[in-house]
Amino acid sequence: RQEMSKRTVKIGCHSAFWGDSPLAAQQLVNCDEKLDYLVSDYLAEITMCILARSKKEAKGGAGEGGFVQEFVDFVWKPLMKKIVEKNIKVVTNAGGMNPVGLKEAIERAAKESGMAVPKVAAITGDDIFDSLESFRSEGKLAKFSVAGEEEELWNDQLPLMSANAYTGAFSIAEALRNGAQIVVTGRCVDSALALGPLIHEFGWKESDYDLLSSGSLAGHIIECGCQATGGNFTDWRDSLAGGWENVGFPIVEVESDGNFVVTKPKNTGGIVTVGTVGEQLLYEIGDPARYILPDVVCDWSNVKLSQLEAPQPGRVRVEGARGNAPSNLYKVSVTALEGFRINTSLLIGGESAADKARAVGKAIFGRVNLLLKQRKMEPFTETRVEAIGSEETYGPHANVPANREVMLRMAARHSNPKALSMLAREIAPSATSMAPGITGDVARPRPTPVIRFFSVLVPKDLLPITIHLGDQKIAHKSNSTKSLSSLKEPQTSKACQSCKCPPKNVAQANEEMTSVPLIRLCFGRSGDKGDLSNIGLLCRLPDYYPFVKAAVTAEAVSRHMGHLVKGKVIRYELPGLNALNFVLTKSLGGGGVASMNVDRQGKTYAQMLLGMKVPVPKRLATRFASKL
Repeated sequence: RQEMSKRTVKIGCHSAFWGDSPLAAQQLVNCDEKLDYLVSDYLAEITMCILARSKKEAKGGAGEGGFVQEFVDFVWKPLMKKIVEKNIKVVTNAGGMNPVGLKEAIERAAKESGMAVPKVAAITGDDIFDSLESFRSEGKLAKFSVAGEEEELWNDQLPLMSANAYTGAFSIAEALRNGAQIVVTGRCVDSALALGPLIHEFGWKESDYDLLSSGSLAGHIIECGCQATGGNFTDWRDSLAGGWENVGFPIVEVESDGNFVVTKPKNTGGIVTVGTVGEQLLYEIGDPARYILPDVVCDWSNVKLSQLEAPQPGRVRVEGARGNAPSNLYKVSVTALEGFRINTSLLIGGESAADKARAVGKAIFGRVNLLLKQRKMEPFTETRVEAIGSEETYGPHANVPANREVMLRMAARHSNPKALSMLAREIAPSATSMAPGITGDVARPRPTPVIRFFSVLVPKDLLPITIHLGDQKIAHKSNSTKSLSSLKEPQTSKACQSCKCPPKNVAQANEEMTSVPLIRLCFGRSGDKGDLSNIGLLCRLPDYYPFVKAAVTAEAVSRHMGHLVKGKVIRYELPGLNALNFVLTKSLGGGGVASMNVDRQGKTYAQMLLGMKVPVPKRLATRFASKL
């Protein structure tokens, strides 16, 4: 362990989701930074449902299906010889619903190429689909809660598609310790893909909570790929200047004490700054002082970021993560089918385009409702008509002149796909029977299943985790030290007491104040977790923090976003970063593909909030005036 602790471990992430660029793995494998590990995150709740269907239908992959075939086709086959030659170890959750199937496909591809077959490990145990109903009937499931609100369990009448636990990193470390060069997992928590290698390399123990929190933070920052290197960044023009065509994918250089540097390959596009890394740190974390993961409860409220210029620019140092003992429960994501939906759009041009679009949409639904009534079919369970281009999503904050070009977006849900097909047939006739200026792609859309997500908790000791390595099956025992109830005490306030927070008001006496858009003062990023959205704000300068903190309260955000939020708004503070994090419950129309919203993942919410006006002294108001 002492010998290993002297080195820095370099980990690059080439995939933020299923469908990320196939150029990414090539870039990282060929870069000069000499990676130790190549990791990739392919999975989301919707992905698990798709893979569950492909496994049942024996489609989408080798063998039984159920895994991400793109990993084999676009990463392993073209790069396997270089990966082995450079001794780069690979950790991926592309195993999806069938990690053993992906293991066998990797081994088969290597054998067919003529090269020696590397040691490949597959980790199973996260899939509890077959046990879910018995766990429920026996009272072994606990309800999942966010911000004090418990999620309801699924309706017994809904057909379930998948049920997967978010497992941890120690099984990955054990597979590596047993000689695996490639580790394939199912639905482990995203950050575990990086934490597992760090546990293995540095010999971190289950009780090294600060180290586990730091390693989890390293994984969290790179798990969304280029979102740490200039993608999805508030100051997008700065990132664009770095070049998006060959945008660099993220690398973390981690030391044995858990501190690390975020960077990207040389001669690649994008940027790595305190802003890009800070935005990603805030992304979808909820309470930053108790971000609950399978191996550790993370406290990132006092993390510090610093820009480094040596040995070359584009490097950000991250330090200060703290951790606490984990829960004895796994979070489980359950997917179920809940009817069908359809989406379509038309371009409408000319004067009063938005009014025409809304009138056309209303008329089309009116016509289909008549048809449904004639056929004695139930009405649509939900409909949506929007004029995209008229700032429809901004609600009362819309500020756009009368556009002469909008997209009419129509969406509907129904239990019977035949009802939605009737709607699809009535779209094209609107061009000759309704408003002028209708054009665009009027190909007839098809109904698709609505997938609902549910979250529950299950005791860790009910899930046997198995490592498949060669012909061996190694039983892995999960760590479980705390009950859920012991994790319910909020820790954010304690975190704030241990740091030097800026004063509440630093305005000088009789100082002239002015109101400016929040984007002049902060970076912002937003995302989703089911039906809740998360908006993180990172102050551009420490001097801004007291004014942002005073003005951008939970109540102020609730008022500003009230047209979208049906639940409540909770604010969390990160004084170490001069940042705030907001959780907006019941704000995405159900979330995922169950939502009728055009933005069902809350990706635009931070941009919307950055338009909010905040009072600051005039002396501070002009520095970032160009950020509008």
